[in-house]
Amino acid sequence: MTFTFETTVKPEWIDYNGHMQDAYYGLVFSYAVDAMQDEVGFDAEYRAHTGCTIYLLEDHKYYLREVRETDHLRVETHILSCDEKRFHLHMQMLNGGDLVAVGEFMELHVRQKPGPQAAPIPKEILRRLQVATITGDEATKLKHRSRLIAIKRDAKQT
Repeated sequence: MTFTFETTVKPEWIDYNGHMQDAYYGLVFSYAVDAMQDEVGFDAEYRAHTGCTIYLLEDHKYYLREVRETDHLRVETHILSCDEKRFHLHMQMLNGGDLVAVGEFMELHVRQKPGPQAAPIPKEILRRLQVATITGDEATKLKHRSRLIAIKRDAKQT
């Protein structure tokens, strides 16, 4: 399953070189993660009701092409794997048909009170993440995979 987010490059995202500053690639990827989270059930209502949210643990980005003001960007998000507390995302940022950036992200489900602490993902949302997880064949076709970033499983887990 692919989750999609679209946006247009804003003038304030442009740097002194005339293209989108690197920090804004991260912002666009972050907005795409928010959209995917809303779609699977980690939305504002969920956060308000449970006191839980998602924290970014690690990310890796590849910058492949320049992006300019008013360019229309589409981010396609794939879930590579998940467990009871984490999910691993692969995201492709496109401008028209051109791949302009790729990112991988490891996200953690967190209960914020009394202090931030990893917490199990509710079964219904975990099931949605599992259903949306792409298969090995689909994952091997993704370009620009980062160095090893994965959910480590001990021998007891399936």
